[in-house]
Amino acid sequence: MDLYQYYIYENADQRTKDWFLAGSPFPIIAIIICYLALVYYIVPRYMKNREAYQLKTFMGFYNLFQVLYCVFLIANLVKAGWRPYFFYRCVETDYSNEPNAMRMVETTWYLLMIKLFELLETVLFVLRKKQNQVSVLHVYHHISTFVIAYIYTKYIGGSMLTFSIVANCVVHIIMYSYYFMSAYDVPLFKFLVSKYKKYITKIQLIQFCLMMVNNLLGLNPHCNVSKPFLAMYIPNILILTYLFYDFYKKSYSKSKAGKVKQ
Repeated sequence: MDLYQYYIYENADQRTKDWFLAGSPFPIIAIIICYLALVYYIVPRYMKNREAYQLKTFMGFYNLFQVLYCVFLIANLVKAGWRPYFFYRCVETDYSNEPNAMRMVETTWYLLMIKLFELLETVLFVLRKKQNQVSVLHVYHHISTFVIAYIYTKYIGGSMLTFSIVANCVVHIIMYSYYFMSAYDVPLFKFLVSKYKKYITKIQLIQFCLMMVNNLLGLNPHCNVSKPFLAMYIPNILILTYLFYDFYKKSYSKSKAGKVKQ
């Protein structure tokens, strides 16, 4: 219990220890268990003899909300002092209660909230009877980013590692804009969707490469950023890179094979 108390509370960022979902890890674990039960058992059983929900209007608003929320996160980080040199320069976390330091750590909590909300996406897939999209890649990606956001809020609260938040937000702005356009039968939207579909996964892979470089630079022994976090995060980036590359390779190969057959 002493070790638990030390690592979960005493060694954590004291500014966030009482914030919603930023304290004990047990609520996070409970949410993940509920999420898995919903997407693999409860909702599929509910939908077994029902017609698929369309949810077109809801999905449109959801995608637009995601774009606006990501813009909000980036704007908040920039107001807190984030700059492009966070990618390559050692910037340590300011654990003070100064306005910019608090804005930075608050943004990591906002990130945690959106990653919690994003778990809903998988439930929506099942409600729309798109169980094939509930892949290992999709589920692992959502759970891992939710856990990472929790750790960010609880321990990191800033530093050069916030580059990953900005990179992820930029990718999500592009991705959810694409999803928003793909839902509507507008000539310009249809043109853009058909032309740029395959680039979405490429952009995600570039994101992971940049995040990896940023994390490796953070391993500099003279840079006081969380090494235990990096020891966990770097393998996670490698796993995601492999899963996304495998998805891209299979999707692209199928597309290429289809064109040859035609």
